[in-house]
Amino acid sequence: MDAMLLFIIYSVLLIAVSLIAAYLPQTGRLNDKSAHMMIALSTGIFMGLMVFMLLPEGLEECEEGGIDTHFAMYALLAGFLVIMVVDTVMKHRHLATCGCHMHDDGHEHRVTSMSSFIGLAIHAACDGLALAAMFMAGEEVGFMATVGLCIHKFAELFSLSSTMLLSDLDKKASMIRLGLFSLITPIAGILFFLLFSDMEVEGTLGIPLTFAAGTLLYVIACNMIPESFHRDRSYKTLILILIGIAIMMAVALAFPHSH
Repeated sequence: MDAMLLFIIYSVLLIAVSLIAAYLPQTGRLNDKSAHMMIALSTGIFMGLMVFMLLPEGLEECEEGGIDTHFAMYALLAGFLVIMVVDTVMKHRHLATCGCHMHDDGHEHRVTSMSSFIGLAIHAACDGLALAAMFMAGEEVGFMATVGLCIHKFAELFSLSSTMLLSDLDKKASMIRLGLFSLITPIAGILFFLLFSDMEVEGTLGIPLTFAAGTLLYVIACNMIPESFHRDRSYKTLILILIGIAIMMAVALAFPHSH
């Protein structure tokens, strides 16, 4: 199957999962605890994806392209810092505009504000970049990246949709907003894929892949891990994270990427 067509199919799947997640809070069939359990599993999947697939592939590509490993690490740091700066700026703008310094458990105030919504949109675009880079590393890596991102987006859209219920928006307006949000990651991924998919020389994907690893590192360390333990600090959350890591380790061993 054509690589671009396959990537579009994965993108459509991602959109479908996001829309389902956005709609479910209206039915009351899933609760917040279930969403956080899914985040914990997704955290483990992304950790395994970065350590067992994405970063090794990026370093291998750099080696084949004659790129010094130090530059690969600079790209990883750059990916981390870009997301950190965006996240910090948007949170600072929110605090400055709302005048609140303690949100406690009230995530709805932060997430439903326009500044935070824009911040999440930028973050979603970076998710698309990372997905495209991982897909270009190989179909196996791209498939597992899509699975992990689907879980991540499901939990993210479920939480965002839940907070929308507490806003002044009616159901139709909320679903339109969430629908547009769900398109950001796939569209960004497709654009990035179109720009860089013609790179056929071995070693040219090293820097984009390590940059993507840096974005994942920030998401995992600063967003997903804290959110995983936000509701439940028991061993159950830790076990779910370890299960996610084990799944990715098994996949990496069963389907080693080859050039």
